[in-house]
Amino acid sequence: MPVRATTNPLFFAAAVVTLCLCLNAAVAVWALWSHPALNSDFMAFWSFPRFASAENVIGIYNAPTLQAFQQTLYPGFHSFYPFLYPPTWLLTTFWLKDFGFATAQTIWTLAGLAALAAAGWRFFPPGWRAVGIVAMLASPAALLNGATGETGFFSTALLLAGFAALPRRPVLAGIAFGLLTLKPQLDVLIPLFLLARVEWRPIAAAGLTALALIALSCWFFPPALWREWAQTLPAYQAGYFAAGGKLNLNIIITVAANLVTLGVGVKTAWAAQALTSLAVAFAVFFAARRAEEKLAVTVLFTGICLAVPHAYAYDSIILTAALVLAAESGMTWPFAALALLIYLAPFLLLTPAQHWFLYALPEAVLFGVAVCLASRSSFRSDLDFLE
Repeated sequence: MPVRATTNPLFFAAAVVTLCLCLNAAVAVWALWSHPALNSDFMAFWSFPRFASAENVIGIYNAPTLQAFQQTLYPGFHSFYPFLYPPTWLLTTFWLKDFGFATAQTIWTLAGLAALAAAGWRFFPPGWRAVGIVAMLASPAALLNGATGETGFFSTALLLAGFAALPRRPVLAGIAFGLLTLKPQLDVLIPLFLLARVEWRPIAAAGLTALALIALSCWFFPPALWREWAQTLPAYQAGYFAAGGKLNLNIIITVAANLVTLGVGVKTAWAAQALTSLAVAFAVFFAARRAEEKLAVTVLFTGICLAVPHAYAYDSIILTAALVLAAESGMTWPFAALALLIYLAPFLLLTPAQHWFLYALPEAVLFGVAVCLASRSSFRSDLDFLE
């Protein structure tokens, strides 16, 4: 007896994605029409190359110096965007200084959308390409990314492009993973995954790409920038969590940030984060070693944001890709409920209930589901071998 469309969880999920796509499209049209003055993260990205070209670039890691420059660049701006990226970041964004703010942001956003769509086209299998691309572009995480001018489109595109190329073009995959070192926290599990699968060529290509970026940054900028970054980043990270309620940590979707938001002490939160990171790393290595590639990649994608102390709601676009991978194996109503929670929860950040956006818990549940699927696949493979 055929299953009615209205009782099919995939049909319900498709309806939700369609509504989100309409919302995202409406917001995009409104933004193009009204040109709202938003306090967006792209203000930071636009200011960094301008500072590097107008001031002593070493000062970019000095908070008072950069803050004074940004407040001069944006009259009436009383906040501050620190530069926490490695010096290689300036290499890939230096072109932003050649355009006005609105033009640069338009190019940035369109390039990110195009990169994400192209990578999704290569990553998802033919029958799921449109589903995967639309689901990512329609996601609330994508809306947050577009509204803030953040990096989620590019980082997700590099992840998808790397794993799309891995089976047949391992060197190209390694180049994509090497470029992801521009945002190194999202790259931390990939070497472990590749090592578990004995993928030496992409490991070598990623390492050479990263070294080439470092060498170029030392050619164009003072090598001392790397010392400044290494000294500055830990201090900012410690200060960010120690600030507690003075800063909005809810947009950070990691275990440590969620625990601090709930009032847990910083040391306890860091200990929990360390244990979580170790558990995720072990599970990713196991899945990469034993499970079929699609399920192993699903485990990796769901674990990326759990394994690091700093990942943001706009980085969670990669979780949508993981949900699509899991849905390929079939979708039950319990999994559909979890998937919709993961997918829709970032909307809370746009409401007065934003303090209830504690994303690490549903992330952890999704990660557990992915690990169970991978373990079941590994168990079936062992049975097939014994037979």
